[in-house]
Amino acid sequence: MIRHPFTLEHVAQALNLQWKGARIVEAWSQEKFVLTVIVLKNDDLRTYFIDVSPDAGTITERLNAKRARSNTIDVFAEILNKEIVMVTKHPDDRILTVWFSDHHMHIELFSAGKGNVLLTREGVVMDALRERISRINTTFQVRRHDLPEPFSVGTCTVAHSLSVSSLRLGPYYAEEVCRRSLIEGELLVSQLDEVQKDLLQHNASALVQECQSATTYYLLRNSEDIVLSLVPLESWVATDTFSDVLEAIKVTVSERRRNKLFHSRQRELLRKSESDLRRTERSIEGMTSDAAKEGRSQRYRAWADLLLSQPAGAAFGLDIITVTDENGASVDIPLNANKSLIENARIYYDKSRSSATAARSRDERLPAILARRDQERATVERLRSASSISELQTKGPTVTTESLPSRDEANGRFRVFVIDDTHTLYVGKNAANNDELTMRFAKQNDWWFHARGASGSHAVLRGAGGEKIPKPVLERAAAITAYYSQARNASYVSVVYTQRKFVRKPKGANIGAVVLEREQTIMVKPAAPTEGS
Repeated sequence: MIRHPFTLEHVAQALNLQWKGARIVEAWSQEKFVLTVIVLKNDDLRTYFIDVSPDAGTITERLNAKRARSNTIDVFAEILNKEIVMVTKHPDDRILTVWFSDHHMHIELFSAGKGNVLLTREGVVMDALRERISRINTTFQVRRHDLPEPFSVGTCTVAHSLSVSSLRLGPYYAEEVCRRSLIEGELLVSQLDEVQKDLLQHNASALVQECQSATTYYLLRNSEDIVLSLVPLESWVATDTFSDVLEAIKVTVSERRRNKLFHSRQRELLRKSESDLRRTERSIEGMTSDAAKEGRSQRYRAWADLLLSQPAGAAFGLDIITVTDENGASVDIPLNANKSLIENARIYYDKSRSSATAARSRDERLPAILARRDQERATVERLRSASSISELQTKGPTVTTESLPSRDEANGRFRVFVIDDTHTLYVGKNAANNDELTMRFAKQNDWWFHARGASGSHAVLRGAGGEKIPKPVLERAAAITAYYSQARNASYVSVVYTQRKFVRKPKGANIGAVVLEREQTIMVKPAAPTEGS
């Protein structure tokens, strides 16, 4: 619901409080869908990311941001250092408008890759974050959405009718209205009576008022989804609450991306584990089926003995022979018509020996395969019950987690790799960036890494409290550090590490040069962040 009109009303109110009377002193873009603006108000500089990408559509405040030295473009020079009059939400669409004395900056929070930020003057587009060539000098237009009144289409379900109506509830709030009214959302509108319609209309109006007056913002979860809501929703669990809507949006976007990656990895691991389990169970089924036929060895030997006891042992040309066993019972024995009875007997003796050997082998192998089956069943159950990336790490095959979004305030200054739910590795990009990472960003109890005897990035591991780093985390952090050094192509690299409080920079030292105390060393194979741990 980050693009929900009720939520955007609160975003507009929050930005109006923060931006009214302020000035935008810098505006640039270094990503396709993201605009960074630095706002000055009362000698206070604040940085905001305006993300209009398909999976975000958000405005969030960051503590600070470092602009890349290349691949960035300046935008909206016409409004730099001009006072912001106010911020409003457009009444007809998901657009936030920043008002200046003679310009408007329209932030279009559309999905499906259609989001944009436009600068207009007298209704004409002067600049654009995206599609600049096709948008500049065009007329800025907002398509009016004429939404139907609720319950106007009898063939719609009640929930859908509420969701797309002029009430602008959307699917989650529409389902909440149905629950509060004790009316099934899948019921057709034509099946409602007037009393039910009045009840739904009353509860919908009440919910709209609750959303409009909300001062607490809820991060809600169900089995696989995460939403930001202005009110608690039945059947959803509130896992966090916020008083600042921009902070609520920032955390929600981060958690949704993390959740999406978790479920994607979980499905991937489950597919493989379930496939392995099915293969093992088929093997056991085949072996136990053979075990059910354990009498074959004895049966083949008995047939061979009966064939040798026949008077016409040299006879051939028979497909089957019926003989009487020692108990007086008739026994039908299949034969190879091209061979004599004696030769058929020899074949059955060979089959008897082979069956006995196979049975012994099966008996020897079966316990190990049954144990493997049990282990694979346990792995599948553990993967199904996992609720985080770190649990996938410990409860199933190793997965890579470095691409997880980080909630730390690195703001793009460094390479950021989330090792697990607790540990995050920050890697410098150049010598000056190394200095900033080590001497200003790192905390005293963070762990510092560098490849010994080779130029390369400084790395800082955050989240490892105390005097010891978990071995898998240590190895992974060191492997990434080695990868971002000039020794990345070596078979093994010596990486030194110590806590940040034991790293110092001598006066007059070169950029990126430091002195260590109490360092430790680990030998690792350099590994790119996209590889498995």
